[in-house]
Amino acid sequence: MNLTSQIADPDSLLWKIAINDDKNAYRTLFDLFYQPLCVYARRYVDEHEAIEDFVQNVFVMLWENRKDLKIESSVRNYLLVSVKNQCLNYLKHEGYKQSYIEVYLSKSSNAGNYDELYLLTELQELLNEALSKLPETYRIIFEMSKLENKSNIEIAETLQIPLRSVERYKAKVMEALKKDLKDYLPLLLCFLN
Repeated sequence: MNLTSQIADPDSLLWKIAINDDKNAYRTLFDLFYQPLCVYARRYVDEHEAIEDFVQNVFVMLWENRKDLKIESSVRNYLLVSVKNQCLNYLKHEGYKQSYIEVYLSKSSNAGNYDELYLLTELQELLNEALSKLPETYRIIFEMSKLENKSNIEIAETLQIPLRSVERYKAKVMEALKKDLKDYLPLLLCFLN
């Protein structure tokens, strides 16, 4: 018998969460698995803050989708696979970002330093102009996320708004930036992430 099953049966905790919206069971499940999942995620990603975000996102999704979950194995396996998927998606995104930077740098290797400095300055001005057109809440959330590197959960807590609102506002900002900065957005996102 392992330590986890001695403390609490994770599958019965999930049952309590899904059927009774039991916040105590959710907290117990979080306490049981948070640190082990962070250690597990370190196999894939070596950035502490990113790892914490991935694990927290998995638990947030678990709570938000508790009524619709169809776990075919065990809660433990579900959590492991979910964290692994978060890590792999992150690595995939980072790979695309790195490829874009390499292609951009190879194309601009013949350009002088002045052109590159001008381009970065121009990007900053275009970004500031695009952000000034947005509602204040959208702009604040974008700045907290991209410039201050705050997680969605930290932003939601700071602004005292629901996590889903943060995600929705970030999506709206990206739509607006795609429209206003369509020629520069991929490059801009590389420097912001």
